Amino acid sequence: MNQKDTIYVDVEDEITTIIDKVKNSSNKLVALVMPKRSSVLQSTVNMKLLKRAADSSKKQLVLITAETSLLPLAAEIGLPVAKNLQSKPAIPVIDAEAEHEFDELLKVEEPGTKEDFDPKADADKSVGELSEAATGKGSKQPVKPELTPRPIPLAGNKIDDAIDLDNTADESGAEEADKQEDKKPRNKKLRIPDFNKFRLRLFLAVLVIIILIVGWIMANDILPRAKIVVYTNTSSVNVNLNMNLSTAATTVNATQLTVPTQIQTTSKSQSATVPTTGQKNEGSSATGSVTMTGENCNVNQLPISTPPTVPAGWAITSAGGQTFITQQATVFSQSSGKLNFTSGCYVFSATNSTSPTPVTAQNPGSSYNIGSTTWTVSGRTDVTASSSSPMTGGSDNIVQTVSQTDVNNAIQKLAVLDTTPIKTALATNLTNAGMYPITGTFSAAAPTNSNSATVGAQADTVSVTQTTVYTMFGVQKSSLIGLIDNAVNQQINTSTQSVFNNGFSSATYTASNQSSTGAQVDLTTAATVGPNLNAAKLKSQVAGQKAGDVESLLSSYTGVTKVTVHYSPFWVSATPKNINKISIAFEKSS
Repeated sequence: MNQKDTIYVDVEDEITTIIDKVKNSSNKLVALVMPKRSSVLQSTVNMKLLKRAADSSKKQLVLITAETSLLPLAAEIGLPVAKNLQSKPAIPVIDAEAEHEFDELLKVEEPGTKEDFDPKADADKSVGELSEAATGKGSKQPVKPELTPRPIPLAGNKIDDAIDLDNTADESGAEEADKQEDKKPRNKKLRIPDFNKFRLRLFLAVLVIIILIVGWIMANDILPRAKIVVYTNTSSVNVNLNMNLSTAATTVNATQLTVPTQIQTTSKSQSATVPTTGQKNEGSSATGSVTMTGENCNVNQLPISTPPTVPAGWAITSAGGQTFITQQATVFSQSSGKLNFTSGCYVFSATNSTSPTPVTAQNPGSSYNIGSTTWTVSGRTDVTASSSSPMTGGSDNIVQTVSQTDVNNAIQKLAVLDTTPIKTALATNLTNAGMYPITGTFSAAAPTNSNSATVGAQADTVSVTQTTVYTMFGVQKSSLIGLIDNAVNQQINTSTQSVFNNGFSSATYTASNQSSTGAQVDLTTAATVGPNLNAAKLKSQVAGQKAGDVESLLSSYTGVTKVTVHYSPFWVSATPKNINKISIAFEKSS
């Protein structure tokens, strides 16, 4: 049983799209499901192109449709049709009456056409020759009446896998008929208004009007600017203020220059890790015992005293240099004292309960496993010791430990932080809080270090984290401006001079004696003073005037040496009437 592919045609699909789908089908039998009211196959040319594409691809094509208007075309080219996917396909056939009506639809009755037209005899003639013979020169072609074909029944013959039709001649004839149809004259007087085009033109007209209005407003009210530079005989006034910033102050004290301040802090941490280089033996310590003997060579003092007791925890050193620690006190017996005639000293043995003395190696390790030897008792020249049995039990287990050198190396690996972003962040925080940041008060506290492991602890690596706290002070901008203006006014004659630039924007700040509650700040700047001119008053006077009138008006003031006027954009020819669009700057004459 043949496998089939079912292709569903969309209403908007073109004939080329349908042909591609048929050609790309993987099976020999292809069922083409047509949507309702589809016009793509209403054309004989499209139907033949589809049939030819199916034949060239060796595909058995079945048209699935209930549209009766497609049946005559399918019957003409021999294309099988089925009403649905469950129906048996068959090539439509036309009964005698229906065939006659269909032929009537295909014929075009023109004036002057001979009634005894013989299709076989005129088969070799072209469409143009037949048209000229039928109508004659200068004849008019009437409009062909539109007829609706009757439903054409489906034949009962089944699909044959060997269907193979040559549609070349029919296709060329159909194309020639389409060309003749296009040549028919059209009635140009019957023109239907295109409402969509009218609506588009109306929309474009409204849009152009809106753009013109907005452009006029922009060009005359929003964009115009005027920059006026007034050159005067000015002078500089130096300002130096030693201010005290205090977080406890609530108001400005102009006499003591105390200014309320706010502090912003932030901390930054960075870490570095290094491998450890220290080593420690975690093995077992050797143990054993020694026999101690005390001497008293001061025989002239009677009675002869016994040597003092050697306490527990006392260090003794072997002849090979290994140090052991006594585990119990060693007491010497008075009754054991005997005179050594060779040395002339009394020799005392330890009591039976404290002899021999158990000892343990000071450090673990197999190097403390030594044989019998003599010992030196630390700080006791009057006591000697010896061991007749070896020291045993010492073992090695070397582990990595943290050394102070490792910690120092980790600190050296810490990068030097770029404090610019930190300073910017603190200044932003102060600005957001409504304060003016004094960048000169930016400072960093001494960093604090914390280790992941203590010195001497067992570890393969050690990390050092360094944390630094940064601070910056801010004050109210109005407080600084008030102090600067007050300092400038004290140095000028306010009746004849005015401050053109108080120097606030160019002031520098140097901080000292900073703490968590305040700082001392030196403010240094230079103010520019000149003739007593009021910028706000001048703006109202020059508003709406031409550049020449502005220059003449401002040049009449005492101390003004030159006036320049600049308008923008280029089409502006007068000073804007809106004083907010006017800027006046005072410059010192060169």
